[in-house]
Amino acid sequence: MSLPPGPSQPAAVQTWRFIARPFPFFEECRQKFGELFSIKLVGIGPSVHVCRPETVRELFHAPVDRVHAGDSNAVIEPLVGWRSVALIDEAEHARVRRVLNVPLHGPKMRRHGQTIAAAARRAISPLRPGETRPMLPLMQDISLEVIMRVIFGASDEELPAASRAVMQMVLAYTAPLLLLPPLRRDLGQWSPGGRFARKRKIVDDWIYKEIAARRATPEVERVDVLSLLLGATDGDGTPLTDREIRDQLMTLFVAGQDTTSTALAWALAHVHANPEVRERLDDEIAALGPEPDPDALCTLPYLSAVCNESLRIIPTVMAASRLAVKRPFTLEGFDIPPKVYISPNVYLIHRHPEVFPEPDKFRPERFLDREYQPWEFLPWGGGARRCIGMALSFYEMRIVLGTIVSELRLAAAEPGVPRALNRGMVISPQGGTRLRVVERRRVERVAA
Repeated sequence: MSLPPGPSQPAAVQTWRFIARPFPFFEECRQKFGELFSIKLVGIGPSVHVCRPETVRELFHAPVDRVHAGDSNAVIEPLVGWRSVALIDEAEHARVRRVLNVPLHGPKMRRHGQTIAAAARRAISPLRPGETRPMLPLMQDISLEVIMRVIFGASDEELPAASRAVMQMVLAYTAPLLLLPPLRRDLGQWSPGGRFARKRKIVDDWIYKEIAARRATPEVERVDVLSLLLGATDGDGTPLTDREIRDQLMTLFVAGQDTTSTALAWALAHVHANPEVRERLDDEIAALGPEPDPDALCTLPYLSAVCNESLRIIPTVMAASRLAVKRPFTLEGFDIPPKVYISPNVYLIHRHPEVFPEPDKFRPERFLDREYQPWEFLPWGGGARRCIGMALSFYEMRIVLGTIVSELRLAAAEPGVPRALNRGMVISPQGGTRLRVVERRRVERVAA
């Protein structure tokens, strides 16, 4: 085994540091061991963290039969299913990705703009001047409604029960199950694995019932992802199976719901910790009028820059891992063996001083001054495995943040930016980004 140097502490200690305070742990490792280092985690084993953008480029450009991303995502298989686009590799991955591209990009995606804006307005409608609230739960409500309507096509009547069922399933896949496969065994309804299996069955029964109903009576005017996938085929004219559709829907939920809501909470934290950013953003959005069109919001350069800078300075996901297959993969002189995770460290790459001067400062202008390469700025991963829901997530971020700023004037409840908290699959702001409502900018009306 040829691994880069890393901490000599036992795996249990490194795991605790990774969970408790991952960013200081990463910074210490880079300071001591350089731009390529190894750590050891309980349940995962050794993993190599890559911090140099040019080395990330080499990894992302490797032939698809030399490094697999699907194998490195096996930890989420119980949630998303073995036919998920996140778990398959090579030709099969390319086939499914082609099918998913149509509903998640371009005109099909943009038909959901009003749905996203309406969800944002509904979530913030109860807020009153003088009230202080954590923003993360509100962002989670917005993102949950958006994904249930856009991905699953849930109706007003279905939304409460369906949302609750899917969230209960995801929440039942706790950190111990994530790290320790033996706990995933179904040993009865009171065991962790058994509890998760029962929650998953409720969701699966609902999804397969929806698939059957829509196959029996197609509705051509529907634009939700589930309906579009039912009529989609790959390049050879082969449709997706029911299992493939179910697994892609769950992948989009897991990849997009918590990550997007957390990214929005971080964006609100940074905007309101930097008054000059807030004022410039206010001015740009106000120029669109009292109720900005969702697609017009997505054309605003500073709003896009604010979202990108927030994703840079605190990435919600820490790595975009690969596994070598067949034989060792050489990086910077180290022959990294198969079954060892190779993880571009998104946090450290986004703070590389040669790429991002003054990396600790929140400066959206850097995204107006320069276009970054995919191996320099990678909040959604990179290469052929970049998150399939990236366009939808960024579309949602801009519309939600723009809608909130157009409707409310907010102020930070505490000075500075919240501490980063590791919640298993995402990095969230401790306390949920507490903001105070200063004023409502317009007379409230019922959202459509």
